[in-house]
Amino acid sequence: MLPTPRLLLLFLVTAAFAGVPGIGRTLAAALVLLLLVLTGLDWRLSRAGLALRAQRSVEPKLSLAEWNPVALVVFNGASRAMRIRVRDVPPVGFDIDPSSAAAGAPVTVGARGSATLSYRVRPKHRGDYHFGETWVRVEGPLGLVQRQHVLADTKQSVRVYPSLKQLRRYELLVRRGLLAEAGSNAIRRLGTSTEFERLRDYVQDDEFRRINWKATARRGKPMVNEYEAERGQNVVLMIDAGRLMSARADMPLREEADVLSQAEAPVGSSKLDYALNSAMLLAYVATLRGDRVALLAYADQVRVFLPPARGRPAFLKVVDSLYNLPADPVEPDHGLAFHFLASRNLRRSLAVVFTDVADRESAGPMVAHMLRAARHHFLLCVTLNDPTVTRPAAAMPSDAQSLYEKMVAQKLLDDRAAVLASLAERGIYTLDTDADKLSPRLIDAYLELKQRGRV
Repeated sequence: MLPTPRLLLLFLVTAAFAGVPGIGRTLAAALVLLLLVLTGLDWRLSRAGLALRAQRSVEPKLSLAEWNPVALVVFNGASRAMRIRVRDVPPVGFDIDPSSAAAGAPVTVGARGSATLSYRVRPKHRGDYHFGETWVRVEGPLGLVQRQHVLADTKQSVRVYPSLKQLRRYELLVRRGLLAEAGSNAIRRLGTSTEFERLRDYVQDDEFRRINWKATARRGKPMVNEYEAERGQNVVLMIDAGRLMSARADMPLREEADVLSQAEAPVGSSKLDYALNSAMLLAYVATLRGDRVALLAYADQVRVFLPPARGRPAFLKVVDSLYNLPADPVEPDHGLAFHFLASRNLRRSLAVVFTDVADRESAGPMVAHMLRAARHHFLLCVTLNDPTVTRPAAAMPSDAQSLYEKMVAQKLLDDRAAVLASLAERGIYTLDTDADKLSPRLIDAYLELKQRGRV
């Protein structure tokens, strides 16, 4: 039993009468007795709260770093209205929107009626989570006491995926024909293949081999052939889930930004979180382009493998395989991963490798395996800048300690640049960028490779 402020105030008033000489104490005793009787009656009547039921409405798949709506409907099966306070229990670690109107706010539920309370939650990490029980405090009809109940059957499991809302916004822009606004410059589907698309006027920077000399002579002006980009190619997402990918990216979260360039994960998210968001978006775009998508996630062993497949079912399998993939505190075995890929005997594919580079010595085996794999596939090596390295390297030293940190950071950056340059010199496409710029640049790179017919 929980007393209300009204009951406490009445007891204070009664105590004041006890200080009055003569009849004061008798009156105070009578009032106390009356209050006790009324409190017991109010407590008994508050048992009507046992007729309350609740139902939570929330998507089973929540988006990482996004505000996800939750609706809680409370049903009153009693024959009288009740004034209640509801406390829902979202998963531990979720942010709750302070502007939401649900947490503990008093609400009146009509007789045989219902009331809906809404709030928003923002997950900080991927994985499986659970909503707990819903607690309710029912105020008695006299407003003297509150009775607390647990509403049964409100426990609920949810999954937190990399940002699904990004995909919904991207798909909306695709349907509206606004791909240029989706963060990609290279949006044309035309590229190098053998399937003729159309003739058009020559423009600067067109390749001379595309000039149609017969059409040029016939029309009296330079004309070029355009070909439809080849479809049905393999895009293999190779995701390093080893030690280096667990490093935090520490990029600020922005509420309003471009559809793809907005922050993709909350502050403190790992490089793997950002890589998974971008890999999922790339899988989505590749399926839209008619390509087959495969997935290979690994650390010291192969964690997940999905063979090439096309269409929405293939994309959904990728999402289900990535949403709870953790980074292991072990060194990744790149040789094992590339050997596994070779054993699948896939035709020439675009292999997008999400990994990280620490120094030349540790990156040596990875480079060797990539060069070997590049004989059969076109490789795109994707790495993320480490803010704990780039910030000291760019800072102006103010003392000996900061000068030392700057020199060490610059050495690491030089080693990283040398490794990526060595890959680029041997024909491996590299993409090294900040975490919040990864998605648009990755999609641009994919579309550009498609347009050039490099895959």
